[in-house]
Amino acid sequence: MCFDKDSPKLGADNLTHYAIKMCQDPTPQWYAVDCKANFKVDLVVRIYDRRDPTRYVEMVVDDPQSGMAVDAAMACHK
Repeated sequence: MCFDKDSPKLGADNLTHYAIKMCQDPTPQWYAVDCKANFKVDLVVRIYDRRDPTRYVEMVVDDPQSGMAVDAAMACHK
């Protein structure tokens, strides 16, 4: 997996949006996270549908060492 270090941007929804992709895949998967949240208590990552960017699912991340949590932390500390 490759984290696009230039992708993190604050969205109109006050979430930080960022892109991750399989390194050879030209199309990224977009995620969003609330960087003001306490990641040890309340880390929710929004995962957007690749075909319809208005649709998403939210996932509670309960392992702060997981790849998803590390990616969110990188997006917030860019």
